[in-house]
Amino acid sequence: MLQQLTWEDLRALCSPDGGPLQVQSLQEATRFCRRLVRQHYENFPVASLWLPAALRPHVAHLYAFARLADDIADDLEASPHDKLALLEALELHLAEAMLHPPTSGNPIIVAFSATLRSTGLPFSLVRRLLTAFRYDACFRPFDSWNDLVWYCHHSANPIGEALLILHRSCTPRALCASNALCTALQVLNFWQDLSIDLRRGRLYIPQEVLRKHGLAEPTQLWENSAKLQRCLDDIAHTLLEWLSRATQGLRAIVHPRLRWQARVTLAAAFRLLSRLRRLGPGVLNTRIQLGIRDVGALLWQMGTRLP
Repeated sequence: MLQQLTWEDLRALCSPDGGPLQVQSLQEATRFCRRLVRQHYENFPVASLWLPAALRPHVAHLYAFARLADDIADDLEASPHDKLALLEALELHLAEAMLHPPTSGNPIIVAFSATLRSTGLPFSLVRRLLTAFRYDACFRPFDSWNDLVWYCHHSANPIGEALLILHRSCTPRALCASNALCTALQVLNFWQDLSIDLRRGRLYIPQEVLRKHGLAEPTQLWENSAKLQRCLDDIAHTLLEWLSRATQGLRAIVHPRLRWQARVTLAAAFRLLSRLRRLGPGVLNTRIQLGIRDVGALLWQMGTRLP
């Protein structure tokens, strides 16, 4: 099992040889990626058994790359300049690996470059992801819903789009459903992580929502629970619209196993939203995680709410 990655580990994983984390084969690189993905808690299924066995390594490679870039952007000690430099190096060395395929070295570059070459995933998806992580490295609050949706277009939606491409299901209707679901998942994670992000000086609620409900400063979130509740109700209303759009487009995902994973993910999203709404302003002090006690509710959601 991997330990928590240090800044030196992150630097090594942005170099071609991988430093002390280097591997000698694609198989070793895949095992590294799977371990990296497993050590991070997720509410939603990642490279799960719902997906075809042949595609699971590619999904693990994709998530490991995103996890690495996210860890760089979220590092608490490094400066924005240093974070941006690492993200730039990561993109450069991955692009080089596309031209000159490595068989050893940095496990994430070895694995993800192999996935990009063999599956035809466009490098533009990588650049979109890195755009979002560069934004996180120099975080600025979102002024409007449009700003937040722009961020999700780069941070979350490329993951769903990649899954559709891998499963040969990337039709316009399926992509619309995927984008709605991925955007909703991103905003749910922001809501879920309020207690953590606020302590780190980050607030992902759009400023226009705060202003609408009379909250001029983030510190006021703790001062008026009624106003905060109205903010959260506003966010919940928008989330329900996105989740409804995703539900309506679920049948457009032609690959049956990916469609099944999307159903599970949608059920988990509805469940997390329900629990967050019940928690209300308590989210400033508590981070909810889905677990065993939510299984019954997930099955009910899948049986009664989803096609």
